[in-house]
Amino acid sequence: MAKKVARPELLVIGAGWGRTGTNSTKLALEKLLDGPCYHMFENNKKKDYKRWLDAYAGKPDWDAIFTHPDGEQFYKATVDYPSCGLYRELMEAYPNAKVLLNVRDPEKWYDSVIDTIWSPQCPEQNWSVRIFPEGRDFQAQARAFHKATMLPGVKRTDREGSIKSFKAWVEKVKETVPPEKLLVFDVKEGWEPLCKFLNVPVPDEPFPNVNDKEEIKEGFRKVLRVTYAANAFLFLFLAGFISMIVVSVRRAM
Repeated sequence: MAKKVARPELLVIGAGWGRTGTNSTKLALEKLLDGPCYHMFENNKKKDYKRWLDAYAGKPDWDAIFTHPDGEQFYKATVDYPSCGLYRELMEAYPNAKVLLNVRDPEKWYDSVIDTIWSPQCPEQNWSVRIFPEGRDFQAQARAFHKATMLPGVKRTDREGSIKSFKAWVEKVKETVPPEKLLVFDVKEGWEPLCKFLNVPVPDEPFPNVNDKEEIKEGFRKVLRVTYAANAFLFLFLAGFISMIVVSVRRAM
């Protein structure tokens, strides 16, 4: 008989946007909570795109999203995109959870996102991934997140508007989360505020410091090598097919 997994019960809900030290925070939370933390990377591994589309449409299946792929445990925390855009809905689903708001200097944040997850090379934005159904779902998920979090009419390439959106989101979280349940956190602060917030001992080791920019970019390059090749193959196939039709028509004339 398959082992029954207990219903997912998040302990920490991340409300901070990506590129605010969320990967380092993920590793820190996994250490402190002794369990996995859901992050953009997990979303990509599990291919939860349609589930998040349903969640943004008001039809979430949190149990399916937060059950670990091994089927024997569940995520104890979540940070980063796409979950941060639905922190209020997650608070309703998990009323005992605390909310963690990662923050960063807004100017440096924008420099980072426009060079990585908001760049034309990111599969979220790049046209080539649309050749695959999962690519289209992934981009639809990104659009749903953008619509739910950015100020109206602001595009990613709009530096001023994006920074205003970032600041507005931070203030929105502060206004909508009870102060006793919220920690506004900069990873530069290290273990102390996070451990105090979670009421756990401070580990006797350095706080995780993950600079994953190049890793993310390399991941983009790997994906695009596949999608560009697939598009090229499709183009050549269609070109050959059309040529065959043209030749056949000419012979029939």
